[in-house]
Amino acid sequence: MRYAIISDIHSNLEALQAVLHVIEDLKIDQIICLGDVVGYGPDPNPCLELVMKNCATIITGNHDFACIDMAELENFTRYAKEAIEWTVTELSPESFQHLAGLPLTGAIENCFLVHANPGDPRSWDYILSLSDARYYFSQLQAEYQVCFIGHSHQPIIFMEQMGDNWPHYHINTGLQTVLQPQHRYIINVGSVGQPRDRNPAAAFGIIDTELKLFELKRVPYDVHKTYQKIIAAGLPSFLADRLLIGR
Repeated sequence: MRYAIISDIHSNLEALQAVLHVIEDLKIDQIICLGDVVGYGPDPNPCLELVMKNCATIITGNHDFACIDMAELENFTRYAKEAIEWTVTELSPESFQHLAGLPLTGAIENCFLVHANPGDPRSWDYILSLSDARYYFSQLQAEYQVCFIGHSHQPIIFMEQMGDNWPHYHINTGLQTVLQPQHRYIINVGSVGQPRDRNPAAAFGIIDTELKLFELKRVPYDVHKTYQKIIAAGLPSFLADRLLIGR
């Protein structure tokens, strides 16, 4: 099976449409979404509609969850909070219903699916460093070789290699990774709608479970159109400016 793994769309319709177009051309078997369909951007309802239509599995993200439980905003930045408050006024009843029904975790074959981390998904804690990854490998159930995450908007692969006496840990930032026996992986697929690795192109991943191959894909889209829509919606200009430089 070939799965496309998308995450952190953040109401960016132009980026999502561009990614879905590429995925269609690649003849992917299933699309998986790791959450944060909404927040930050200007098109929450169309993005959620497209995700519900095209994705076989959808995991909730912290921005999705905050639309249902506004108490979550206590831990949000000023701009993220403003965007969620705006998003809540825009969401249709159907969109609220869809967001309320999303699970915190999922699985495909030997891959665990979660927005932030496999140890305590509801904490929304980040995996940003090798030290973070080392801890969360210990929280990942042994039946899973791979854990797919989003949340940080920065694509990266953390690897755990089982040695004779103790495991070794490595980072891989390449575009392709062959999944090796005696290795486990925490793979961040980056962000469709708000990349933060100084590359404004939308990011997503593909895993081929037969070839044991993961690929990171980048897709350019009409960033300026999304920029203009954010400004027109009255959302903070910071959320538009950052799209231009991918940070």
